[in-house]
Amino acid sequence: MYPFKGETNIVRNRWYIAAFSDEITRDPIERTLLGKPVAMYRTEAGAPVAMYGLCPHRYYPLALGKVVGDALVCGYHGFTFDADGKCIRIPSQETGAGFCQPTYRIEERGSLCWIWMGDEDQCDPALIPPYEDFGLGEAGWRTSSFNYIHVAGRHQLLIDNLMDLTHLAFVHHHIPGGEAMTRLELREEKTPRSFRLRRFGKMPWGPFFDLVWGNANAFEGLADFESLTDFYGPELIRTGLPIIRAVQGKAEVPAELGELHILHGITPETEHSTHYFGFSTRNFRLDDPGLDAFQLQSDIKIRQQDADAIAAVEARLERGAAVQRELLVKADVPAAKVRQRMQDLLDAEA
Repeated sequence: MYPFKGETNIVRNRWYIAAFSDEITRDPIERTLLGKPVAMYRTEAGAPVAMYGLCPHRYYPLALGKVVGDALVCGYHGFTFDADGKCIRIPSQETGAGFCQPTYRIEERGSLCWIWMGDEDQCDPALIPPYEDFGLGEAGWRTSSFNYIHVAGRHQLLIDNLMDLTHLAFVHHHIPGGEAMTRLELREEKTPRSFRLRRFGKMPWGPFFDLVWGNANAFEGLADFESLTDFYGPELIRTGLPIIRAVQGKAEVPAELGELHILHGITPETEHSTHYFGFSTRNFRLDDPGLDAFQLQSDIKIRQQDADAIAAVEARLERGAAVQRELLVKADVPAAKVRQRMQDLLDAEA
């Protein structure tokens, strides 16, 4: 399955974002994750539960039922499943069934609920991406701009998109300075938890930067910047606004030019569609709802542009790949290395 060898493009032994924490309540919801319908709700104590989403009796969606106590009651014939999946009541015979509905390990970490749908013996919460890397939930950092977009395309297309930022000047042409991303110095690093790509370049200071960082110092001229991309795995990629390393005419970078990280939670819905969870962290202007609102609006617009481009590729991908070999160029080297990492993970599970 493009671009991999084998019949699937989904790595299952990973922690994926199942939902934002505030999406899971006492009212059950369903979300297809890794090709399976999953019903999610909370117990009376507030713990999140993730259960295979179809009742084994008539395959009715369990999320169309209701929660009673800690159990999920099917809305068709009343079959009742406790939080551990055990069938504890069948109204027509007033017994249980000695049957256990599949459940999945779910870990709530701050604003995110992560789900493990792979092999149980490999499930380790320590494998959840390290929040301290990008300030999520850390002192001195603000998290904002939570948003969700459904992508009508396979998740690898989104990964490719995020590993190659030369599309910025074309897909996101409304953002000034995107041309600076087309030809940059690239350096690759391997950190303890990620494959990191560092990009270095120069771009003119402009109104967009004034809007984000504030214009109290009226910066002008060229800014030396670094752009970070961290691939933590198919489940999460960190990008961000340029990290300003020098400003023309300034002896040192002003302290208010902090860092803003953009997080991309990528969860396969199916082999041809994706759940795209977005949020950001920053260590400046921590109490500024105006910046929060601006960033949320910008994030949604940018991510939707990416989603539209990916959907256009997905709709023609199989036919195109059958006719013409993919042309890879120098800018694709990081994405190609990530594809190889993905292939290794898929091979290990095959």
